[in-house]
Amino acid sequence: MNISGPKLRIGAAVAAALGLAACGGGGGGTATQPPTSSNPPPATSAKVSASGVITGFGSVYVNGVRYDTSAAEIEFEDEGRKTEDALRLGMKVKIEGERNGNDRRADRIRYDDDLEGPVSAIQPDPANPGLGSFTLAGQEVTVDDNTVFDDGIGDNNGDGSIDLLDLDPAGGSIVVEVSGFQTDAGILATRVERDDDQAGGDDDVEVKGYVTDLDPAAGTFLIRDLTVAWTADDLDGEDFPDGTLTEDVFVEVEGTLLADGTLEADSIEREDDFGRGDGDEGEFEIEGILEAVDTASSPNTITIDGNTIPVNDASRLAGHVGARVEVEGTFDADGVLILDDGDDGVKFERENSVRTEDRVETVGTGSFVTRLGLEITPTGASRIEDDDADDGDRLTPEAFLARVSAGDYVEARGYPESDGTVTWMRIERDGDEDDQDCELRGPAADGSVDDPFFVIQGVTIDTAQITSAGGFRDENDVAIGRDEFFARLAAGDVVEADSIDNGGCSDGLLIAEEVEFERDDGVAGNDDDGMGGGNDDGNGDDGAAADEVGGTVSNVDDVENTFVVAGRTVVVTADTLIDASIVEAARGEELGDADLRFGDLPESLSELLPDGLQVTVRVDANDNAILIEDQN
Repeated sequence: MNISGPKLRIGAAVAAALGLAACGGGGGGTATQPPTSSNPPPATSAKVSASGVITGFGSVYVNGVRYDTSAAEIEFEDEGRKTEDALRLGMKVKIEGERNGNDRRADRIRYDDDLEGPVSAIQPDPANPGLGSFTLAGQEVTVDDNTVFDDGIGDNNGDGSIDLLDLDPAGGSIVVEVSGFQTDAGILATRVERDDDQAGGDDDVEVKGYVTDLDPAAGTFLIRDLTVAWTADDLDGEDFPDGTLTEDVFVEVEGTLLADGTLEADSIEREDDFGRGDGDEGEFEIEGILEAVDTASSPNTITIDGNTIPVNDASRLAGHVGARVEVEGTFDADGVLILDDGDDGVKFERENSVRTEDRVETVGTGSFVTRLGLEITPTGASRIEDDDADDGDRLTPEAFLARVSAGDYVEARGYPESDGTVTWMRIERDGDEDDQDCELRGPAADGSVDDPFFVIQGVTIDTAQITSAGGFRDENDVAIGRDEFFARLAAGDVVEADSIDNGGCSDGLLIAEEVEFERDDGVAGNDDDGMGGGNDDGNGDDGAAADEVGGTVSNVDDVENTFVVAGRTVVVTADTLIDASIVEAARGEELGDADLRFGDLPESLSELLPDGLQVTVRVDANDNAILIEDQN
């Protein structure tokens, strides 16, 4: 699932030169230096606004920060005023309020879904069919491990869980509302709900995106792959006072989906709030996919989730287009966001490289411990769910722990900290699960690899009972056998270990039935070191996110095995994975879907990556390529 590489679309008033180098820099010409400015002194109280995802309750946590909602006005865009219990885990909301010291109060919380309509197709991930993507009105919706599915979706395929497979239109049309972050292809879903209350029927659609391929004469434009038919009467009078629609403006369109897949618009509103009196004063936070960075304009600009925001200095974000970020700062008198100093101003994603499925052994005050001995502590930043309850997606950590008992089956995901603890980003309870086995995934500990053993999060993985080659697998689920597995395994490599059915899970020990190398799962928390680096082994799997860059290939060197993309010189190693479509293009033959190691290929780098090819490259802190994918 590729959620990176959004098209670099910015408003017409914003300079087009995009700074994509690793540090500073910009497009052609001489870049204007950003204005020198320092952060305003901290205030005892200040107006605050934020845009992000609800991660917990008691009152409401957004981006992991608690907001008191006792006096908040709750507003749903299409439904008007609501009570607080209408808010749900995974909803992306906008908050306006006040900060007093370290306490925050929400005065207004607004929710508006990002996509609505009938699901036309699903594309399950072969390795984990409950994840993947689905298509709705020409938009690709990515489902990852942090996507929350509302219970109202229903277990439509009868497999005991509610996930992507329950949206299969082969079982009957299902209309959904999606909340999430804008990507190039569509939406990275943070929450998916069923919508059976549409007054107009299953063909009513709402979609957000950039206007492209605008043809006023024909009365059409595109939002990604969706053709929209419109007239001037469809334009909101306040948003478009001159009755003119322009290219690259970010809009929400509501209308009817016709039989040929065209959306016949009923209304078109602008959704790029900044510069129009919304969210451009006081302290501000926003979370989303970084769509564009412009360090050549003055002030600099960044585009996140359809909003182009003027900032004092965007150099910390240059080269990170496509990454999931959280940006914090304070607007000055001119409406320019002065980013907070250091790590507080910019936080990058971290991969949830630790995951476990196990039964609860004991429940304490503020945490519980699994049979493997892992202590799991839910917080306001954890997406907590109780799958056995209708209200299971709006629980406080305390309420959740009150429901957890010894013997319950739980699933938890998070990222490791430098002190060995784990920040748990998703915790789920399923009291009806009958399995007695367990699962643990994470980076192998330093000095722990010694056939038949290695250690993950203090738990010894014992592979002595695995006797077949099929019990040892690589990242592509290919059997590699014991010798190759342990020859490859190094500290920091992320491995998933599945236990035997009975007696395989005890304090500090997992007796394995199968072990498998794992790639990044694409599930993000926030990297508190502010730069997304710190990979010990350069593979991006030790809990700190590797970087992703996208652009046009140039300057390919077959001697050094390097090339340039987005101003960065990238090194290709024998272990670099090449997207199968790239190899297929070089050979002119079908190869299947599995990525291929560069060291196993007969083609030279220039044969695989001709100048001008559009690629997305995942690189480690030393600019070594981990994965190269074709953007076409």
